[in-house]
Amino acid sequence: MGILAVDPDEKIESWNSQMEVMFALPRQEALRQPLSAVFPAELLDEYRRVKDQPGVHNLYKFRLETRAEERRVANIAIAPLVSRNFETVGRIILIDDITDRTELEGQLAQAEKMSSIGLLAAGVAHEVNTPLAVISSYTQMLSRQVRGDDRLGPLLEKITQQTFRASEIVNGLLNFSRTSGAEYRETDVNAIIRDTLTLLDHQFRTSQITVEMSLMAQLPPIMGNAGKLQQVFLNLFLNAKDAMAAGAEEHSGPRSLRVATEVNGHVSVSITDSGSGIAPEHLRRIYDPFFTTKTARKDGQPRGTGLGLAVTYGIIQEHSGKIHVESQVGQGTTFYLEFPMLRKAAHV
Repeated sequence: MGILAVDPDEKIESWNSQMEVMFALPRQEALRQPLSAVFPAELLDEYRRVKDQPGVHNLYKFRLETRAEERRVANIAIAPLVSRNFETVGRIILIDDITDRTELEGQLAQAEKMSSIGLLAAGVAHEVNTPLAVISSYTQMLSRQVRGDDRLGPLLEKITQQTFRASEIVNGLLNFSRTSGAEYRETDVNAIIRDTLTLLDHQFRTSQITVEMSLMAQLPPIMGNAGKLQQVFLNLFLNAKDAMAAGAEEHSGPRSLRVATEVNGHVSVSITDSGSGIAPEHLRRIYDPFFTTKTARKDGQPRGTGLGLAVTYGIIQEHSGKIHVESQVGQGTTFYLEFPMLRKAAHV
């Protein structure tokens, strides 16, 4: 926990080692500095608001930007610093960095939400599949009976197409909600990435997207299901392609997709695109089923169902992995995936 003491003139009198790490500022440089030279304006305003009030004041989950331009979340306590004669000689500030804990809480809440929605989705999907099959069958029967009718034929064809679209959504729901019964074995993530990119090679070339691969040699295997992992990468690559197509309307420039793998205590994959980015208000909802920003059909592309990232999240969880996204509007998006590795990387 970061601890510092401040005198009545707002000069720093004490600065412990955790504060050195958190603010990237050695003790020798921090001592006798005014708080305004160290703290961001938001925290300084809160300090001045409560510094002359009695008792301990707490700031819960305060968003703090450090001198190193890192955004952290912290619980902060501001208390009077009292001498042996019970005179207030300054303030003591305790900063508990809970950024990692907050992220884990968010992941747990998301996992619990996905589990509940998954149970609901399974029931809904099975109930919807039956009437869809009936509608599709009778529509195709009618189509055969009115074959050659220029008025009714196109109408029935549209009904059939929309039935298939609804069926795709239902299948997505089933994939999202289905618990894994598939076989898990030693899996080469690099090979799955290469195979998936090969499948999409024509689409990327048609969209004038340059693909760069930086795959670590001798990447350790993970325990996984190749089919499900290919679905993960397929969803992420197609989303990147769509984001770059959307971004092309706002600015012209090279379109690129970069895929990299490395070992950092786990098998790590990063997927970076130069697309339109994700708006901050959407970042927390991108894994929610049926949430999509692809609401309009563009250039012959289908509208989004909002299930791709929901399914992706579920598969990552099944593999005991993690998924994290960083994005800036107009500058692109990077997805980071982490998987437990079966054995350590070989030394080259």
